[in-house]
Parts: sequence; C-alpha cells; structure tokens
Amino acid sequence: MKKPCGFQTDPLPQRRIALTSAYLKVVCPGVDQSTLTRLLNSILAIVDGKERSVPPKQITEAQAVEMVWRHSQCVLNQTGRCSLLVFGRQLAEEINEFFTGE
Repeated sequence: MKKPCGFQTDPLPQRRIALTSAYLKVVCPGVDQSTLTRLLNSILAIVDGKERSVPPKQITEAQAVEMVWRHSQCVLNQTGRCSLLVFGRQLAEEINEFFTGE
C-alpha cells in the first residue's frame, strides 16, 4: 500500500527497529545500551501511535506563592496600610520560563 507522500508501508518491523537504532547511534554516540533501548522503545511507540501524551507541566501551590512573593512589594500608604504591588512583567517572564521547560 502506497502512502500519498511516496513512502511505502514497511511490512517488516525489524527494519524499522534497525534503522531507528542506527540513527540513535549516530545522533547519540557513546550512549549506554539501556538508554539506547529506552530511546528506541520511546521513538517506536511514538511512531506506532502508542505513546501516551506527556502530562502538562503544572505549578504547585508553593511555587505559585513563591513566584508572586518574589515579584511583589508592599507599598505603605499615608494611612499605614500596605497595598500589594505585583510586578506583572517579571512574574509573566518567570511563569513563561517555567512552562518552556528546563
């Protein structure tokens, strides 16, 4: 069966395994066998559509509080009350950095 892009469906899974393994050895030289096997299995699972989606990264309650406190300041007014000033740009930058990954 021919796919529209010109690639043919490979009836031999061993060929896919061998090609993926050869590719990994080129792009990840010096990787130990267990890591190579794990990467190979992950790639083949994605290709086969069996890979579970990566869970979204979420901020914990403590991290959110820390981010707000780090980018805020108490501004004491004439009556002795302290209104909270939040530095939005810096807070947004830190949150975006958190979600783009480490």
